[in-house]
Formats: sequence, C-alpha cells, structure tokens
Amino acid sequence: MSYFWGVSLAPADSILMLMLSATFLRGILRNISENNSYNDSWTVGEWLINYAGGFVRRGLPGSGIYHLTVVTGVNPENLVLAISLLFFAILVVFLCWRRELLLHPLVILSSVGLLGPLTTGNLVRKDFAVLVLLLACLLILRAWWSRRWSRVPALIMINIISVMGILSHEIYGFLALPILTLIAGYLIAQDRNYHLFIFWKGLIRAFLFLLPTFTTFFLVLQARGNSEIAHAIHNSWVELADLMGPSETLNSASPDGAIEALARVPGIQFAKTYKVFKSFEGPIWVPLAWLITAIAGLRLLLAGFGHIAMTNINYDRFKLRRFSLLVASIQIIAIAPLFILGTDYGRWLSFWYLSTLLIVLVWAQTDLINVNQYSSVHLLIPTSIYSSFIKVQSWLCSDMRLNTLRWLVILLGIPEHSWSIMNWLAATPIGYLIYL
Repeated sequence: MSYFWGVSLAPADSILMLMLSATFLRGILRNISENNSYNDSWTVGEWLINYAGGFVRRGLPGSGIYHLTVVTGVNPENLVLAISLLFFAILVVFLCWRRELLLHPLVILSSVGLLGPLTTGNLVRKDFAVLVLLLACLLILRAWWSRRWSRVPALIMINIISVMGILSHEIYGFLALPILTLIAGYLIAQDRNYHLFIFWKGLIRAFLFLLPTFTTFFLVLQARGNSEIAHAIHNSWVELADLMGPSETLNSASPDGAIEALARVPGIQFAKTYKVFKSFEGPIWVPLAWLITAIAGLRLLLAGFGHIAMTNINYDRFKLRRFSLLVASIQIIAIAPLFILGTDYGRWLSFWYLSTLLIVLVWAQTDLINVNQYSSVHLLIPTSIYSSFIKVQSWLCSDMRLNTLRWLVILLGIPEHSWSIMNWLAATPIGYLIYL
C-alpha cells in the first residue's frame, strides 16, 4: 500500500496512476507536435485572430501576439505554444497546490480532469487561458469573502479580467459570467442564512457592478466577423511569413479554420447541430451516446470528491458532492447554448467538468458549501419534479466502490466532436496512449 496526495493507493491504483501519467505526458507531446504552425488553423490559428480588419470576437490575444512579433521578431507560432503551455502549467500547479482538497488523484488525471482537453486536442487553444482567467476571478471573490479584499477593488479586478477573457474568447461569457454573478450576489447580500429575497437584491446589484463585463459580452456577440475581416487577419500574417515556419495556409489567398470561421453565418452551424441530432452510429443514437458519456463523466467527477479511499477527509462527503452537483448544474445550464452553437461536444464537456472542479476546489471550505441554505429554492419548482431531482441527486452523490471508479477512469473516453465507437475507444486513456 502506497500513499499519494494523502490517498492510500493499492497496487492496482499505482499501476493505473502510472498509465494515466504516461497518457498525460503523451497527450502534451502529441498536442504540441500536431499543433505548432499556422497550418493548424483551429488551434494556432485561433490564437492569431487579431484586429487587423477591425474589432472582432476573439481578437485580443492575437493583436498582442502580432504587435509583439512586429517589435521583437519572435516567431508568433512559438509565442502561441509558450502562452498555451503557460496557462496549462498554471492550472496543473493549482490542482497540485489544492491536492489536499478532497479530490481523488485518479480523477484529476482522468478524462474529466486534465486528460480531457488533451485527448480532444485542445491544449494549444484558448481553453486553458479561459479557465485560468475564471480561476483568477474565483480566487479574488474568495479573498473578498475572507475579507482580504474589499468589495470595490475586487469587482473592479473581476471586471478587468472578465473583459479580457471575453475579448479573448466569447466562451468565457457563457462559462464564467453566470457563476461569478451568483457568487458576487451572494457576497453582496451579506446574509449567510440565505434569505431568497435578499439574495435577489444582491444578484441585481452584482449584475450592475458587472455591467461593463456584460456590455462587452453583448458587443462581442454582435461582432461575429465577416469575410473582409477574415481576409484582413490572414493577410496581416502573410506579411510576416518570413518570421514564421513553412505553411501551406500562409501561401493560400484565403484563410482557413478559426479565422475563416469568422465569415460563417450562424445558420450553417445550426444545420450541423441538427444533422448531429439526427445521426446514428449503427443502432446507437449519437445524442444519446453523448448524454450517457456526459452523465458517466459527472458521476465520476462527483465520486472523486471525498472518495472513501481518501482518509484525510474530516467532514460530510455527501454535502461536498451535493455542493459539487449544484455547481455542475449551474455550469451545464450556463454553457448549454454552446451545444447548439457548435458541435465540439467533447470540448464543451471538458469545459463543464474543469470549471466545476475549479469552482468547488476554491469554495469547498467556505459557508457556500452548506447547500441546505438553498432549500427555499425548491418552492419555485413543482413538487413532482423536485422529488425526482432528490432521487437523482442521491444516486449521483452516493459513494462509488473503488473498483467501479477504476473501471470508469479506464473506460471513460470523451471524443472531440464526432461520437463513434472508434472515437470513443481512441479517447479512453489506454486508447489514446497506444494511439488508436
């Protein structure tokens, strides 16, 4: 019997940890090797969207990289890799720093943890930057709660960070704004017994304090882009081709990938979503397969909080999981529009799991975890629906046998966008390790 992060690991767990660690390292190397040039238009290309053609969504990081390249002559593709790895490292360090806070290490390295964005090929995208900016705001709110920050400086910093997040990628608005507003509203209400009416007053004030961020989010959603802007961005990098590596895309007259997508109309994406809704993988209805995958991942994540193998837990495991389920419910409602606006379902699930993980780890040791204080909310829900919710909650938050957790870690695979048997197998830790 060995110990890792305060958890007693049987020999089978140690072997599984080694396998997950190898898959984790392979994922980093594979993501870097497959996404390191302008040809990789959905990853590196997404970072290089700038304001060369005028204001457009996702343009802030690319503009910074462009000006830095012009001033220093540094290869922008290398800058993208360095920035992506930096944000990834920050998230890994945070999880290691908070390792004593209740999460089984097998889950941290599973598909619902750090492995998910690697198997979906999203290391060199803005995903980790968005998550780190969310984390920064959560930590500022936590400092406000503990009285290390006062209200006004905290909300000013949250506005600044959130505006940067939204200008980097509009996903931040879906992922972060709802939960930040809810927590800020709770703190403004200053009522730890959670009186529903007082909370609504706090929520309205939080919205007003965060109005600059909400306004930016609205403006970014309007600035979708067009063909002229996409071509202007592409041409701005063509002019710097001497500073970049060989690229067929740079030699093309038209942009590709994320830059080209700025010219797309929403109707095209809705048609793709509708096509997925009608699709089958043999006898398997693909939306149902995605739903089962999402629920299995949620069950694994919740079971990982305060697992019975973690001997260092000294308070109510069910309360911790119930709070985690509440956070997960808020987050899935917040990002639900993404499942209509885009078909990168594996990516959206990774955002869901990791954002839930960060929120819980930051707030688990505060009075926010006392979910009983939210009991008055059930007055707004029909009795039959609330009764069914309690039953589902009891199952999702129940203990999971260690063998079941191990097998779920091994078998859970989250494909990038297209669900099929082969894509599922290739996204499992073993399948990804042997490169199916």
